Amino acid sequence: MQIFSKEAAAATGRNLVPPGPRVPATDAIVEAEALRAAAYSAVEHVPQLSKLPAIAHWTPSTIDDEINLLVIDRPGWINANAESLQVMLEPAFHRLGELHEDLLKSISSDLTARFSGAQVGAVLAFLGTKVLGQFEPYAARAANGPDKPRLMLVAPNVMTIRDELNLNAEDFRFWVALHELTHVAQFAQAPWLADHILETATEFLLHHLLPDSASEMTAEQKAAHSKDLESQLTGVMSLLEGHANVIMDAVDQSIVPSVKTIRKRFNERSANHNWLSQLIRKLIGLDAKAKQYKQGQAFVSTVVDRVGIEQFNTVWQRPENLPTKDELTNAEAWISRVVHEHAR
Repeated sequence: MQIFSKEAAAATGRNLVPPGPRVPATDAIVEAEALRAAAYSAVEHVPQLSKLPAIAHWTPSTIDDEINLLVIDRPGWINANAESLQVMLEPAFHRLGELHEDLLKSISSDLTARFSGAQVGAVLAFLGTKVLGQFEPYAARAANGPDKPRLMLVAPNVMTIRDELNLNAEDFRFWVALHELTHVAQFAQAPWLADHILETATEFLLHHLLPDSASEMTAEQKAAHSKDLESQLTGVMSLLEGHANVIMDAVDQSIVPSVKTIRKRFNERSANHNWLSQLIRKLIGLDAKAKQYKQGQAFVSTVVDRVGIEQFNTVWQRPENLPTKDELTNAEAWISRVVHEHAR
């Protein structure tokens, strides 16, 4: 099923994205190997910091056994995301075809798919300069994908931000790897999570793709349902990012001596984008997402301070334990609903 042209998306993204810092080939190889080494080192610390039972067995060999680790450049990240985005959209478009075949044909024609692909590629080109790393729980579902979840570390972006902020190279690589490996740990602890996110996103997309005439809901009901689905997605993504930030900042200074400096400079950088970057971020909703992720981090920090990391980890037991959008700004409400109920 052709949702958008993956080839057009990848080609557009590769043509638009800046190549990144120009360094000798030997330096690029050294950087790639150093990032890989950082992941091997960080994998031993995630179990200690997160206290997640499902990853208590993690050792450096986990990287080879359970994760497809890639250290890539910007075009490589764009290629991978053009593929995985197609996988994530397929369930919604498959159901759309069952419910409204004519509509599916109209939005998946060759011309429309190429145009949509170019739009996707433009967005990927912008994001391809920002993303330091990415965990892909859906990579293995692609037709030619890996046989296990994929973890990508984007070398030129790590180098660019590290040099821009004058950060210790070894510390920054470890800090980034720790964040991304925490995402791997989250999905390992909650094996239902990937399907839950995909099913919610599918329903949300289908809700917006289907014309009003095909819905049995009133306009008010449809708006309320859309808001509820959006809140569910906001809640879970804010939780995932907030939790990863808490874990990466909790690392002992004996392991990452400059961790406080990294966080301070990283936050300052996030608040000072140039005017063009600010405009694009607003257009694609990145600023709103950043605000939500900060709420997620505040939520996780508050819960851990109040009841401890082990009690916080009940969040991974089932979908009903995920915080609602309102609970992200009211941790006590989540503690009362989930932790206290779980203790009875």
